[in-house]
Amino acid sequence: MNIEEIKQEKIITFEEGIPGFEYLTKFIILENPQTSAFLHLQSLEDENICFIITDPYRFKQDYAPVISEVYFDKLGGGKDDEFAIYTVVCLQEVLEEGTINLAGPLLIHTKNMKGIQVITEDRMYRTKHRIVDLLKERRK
Repeated sequence: MNIEEIKQEKIITFEEGIPGFEYLTKFIILENPQTSAFLHLQSLEDENICFIITDPYRFKQDYAPVISEVYFDKLGGGKDDEFAIYTVVCLQEVLEEGTINLAGPLLIHTKNMKGIQVITEDRMYRTKHRIVDLLKERRK
């Protein structure tokens, strides 16, 4: 993937990087045509780094993380509808063991295309919610 070929308005800048990958700041979200529930957050600086992400509301409709205003301010502030929330997915060899990190979502300002991984202030979410458990809960 050539960074020059990517439209500038599609590039998301994580000024602080993503924990564990602080040296990487430029990413793009790529759709996976085979699995519409999952997207790829691809690094533009290291083609070997790609995170699987998802819209958490697809798996937990009542997801309501408490996010400090500090994070919104770091991204430039704005109205609620100017922000998107994604969660990082950890797939396992056994699909049923795959998890979603609801405690540390990615917050992206959709106007200025800045992003940050946040830590929610409430303790009701964990870093590893099993996907199958969330789907079972949703069917109730």
